[in-house]
Amino acid sequence: MKLTIYRILSFLLVPMAILFAMGVLPFLSAAFANPAMLFPLFLIACIVIYSFASLNFLIKGIDGKRNLRRSSKDWIKVNAIVSIVFALLIMIECVVFLMYPEMMQRLVNQTKQIAGSDFRLREADYGNYFRITSYFFLAYAIVLVIHIIMSFQYLKMYNYLFQGEKN
Repeated sequence: MKLTIYRILSFLLVPMAILFAMGVLPFLSAAFANPAMLFPLFLIACIVIYSFASLNFLIKGIDGKRNLRRSSKDWIKVNAIVSIVFALLIMIECVVFLMYPEMMQRLVNQTKQIAGSDFRLREADYGNYFRITSYFFLAYAIVLVIHIIMSFQYLKMYNYLFQGEKN
């Protein structure tokens, strides 16, 4: 039963990992122009790597019963730790936005001022968009944290898969 939940969560993470992966490439050039964007880019790249490395562990290792390289275990562990940091940051941000709607309203007002006449949505619709997005990212972050915790458990349980260096 627990492995089924892990499998479901793994496949729930894949669509977001694909979207994040498509977003990493355009942001790469922007990040070199603005070094402040390197940290968020690093966090997102780690989530992509973690999602696909853990999916590889599930499909080839657990389900396929094939030995994996030790480096794949290291990739999962390192990127899982960074992904936890990202998930916790997202969870804190979403909870703050949901608990203090006036902060979200301030963000909507700032966006409206920056966009000027290009702002075509009503403020209420834009506020609802932010609220729905916050709930979505909160759910995603919770799924990510649960998946990471389960991954660490399965890495211990299936440690024998990482004994050999050949695939």
